[in-house]
Amino acid sequence: MILTCPECKSRYVVNPSALLPRGRTVRCAKCSHSWFEKKPEDDVEIVPPPPKPEPAPVEKTEEPEAESPSKDEVAAEQADQDDSQTSESEVTDFPINKPRKRRRPVPKGSNLPALQNQKYGSSKMGWVSLVIFVTAIISSFLIFQETIIRSWPATNKLYTAIGLNEPVAQTIPQEEPKAPIGDLLKVDGLAPRLEQVNNIPHLFIAGYIENVSNEMQSITSLIATLKDASGQDLRSWDFTADASVISAGERVTFETSLPNPPAEARDISVSILDNR
Repeated sequence: MILTCPECKSRYVVNPSALLPRGRTVRCAKCSHSWFEKKPEDDVEIVPPPPKPEPAPVEKTEEPEAESPSKDEVAAEQADQDDSQTSESEVTDFPINKPRKRRRPVPKGSNLPALQNQKYGSSKMGWVSLVIFVTAIISSFLIFQETIIRSWPATNKLYTAIGLNEPVAQTIPQEEPKAPIGDLLKVDGLAPRLEQVNNIPHLFIAGYIENVSNEMQSITSLIATLKDASGQDLRSWDFTADASVISAGERVTFETSLPNPPAEARDISVSILDNR
């Protein structure tokens, strides 16, 4: 059978007959731990111990009469017998699967390295630095109030909420008014004519656009309108010029057509759409 040391978990193969009849105290050969091992169960195979050889007869010889041992010698002999019995109970047969011995925790009060005490001055300097940092932030928040509001207008509500400032009207930069497109580009030279295209009458309108400003201008689209004698609009349509960009003092021509123009048309106008 196999015995396991409850202290170091070492395992030993032991003859079950060594624990009969009521069990016995055994001791681990590795860690010297002693425990009482109960007798084996009935289903464990018990190997009978080998028969001891009979001692050979010894011829009796006359020996001088031995002196009777003293009390001290008897006690010493009894102690030797106890030690021999204890040594016989040690479990030293075939140790198997010897695990590594676990490290025991260091007992309280052992010679551990001392921890250096933190200096009180270092913690005090940390608190002083924190106070200075917070004070600097608050001071900057108050001193540069106008700059902060100008850079981040949303902070104006924060200053007003904590009572540090009255509402400041936000000034939105206004763009300079742009001149009308008619003052920068002039439409002139209108020349309408009627022509037959595939037996369908077409009204052709030609002309040019002149840049009268000192800067380059862009032309997005133009609109042509036909009016009757009373000035009512009869037909209008969009078209583009020959170029989309015109330099200062330059002219750009255009031409457009309308199939089946209304017969009551009496006036023609062309203007530039302002999509700036």
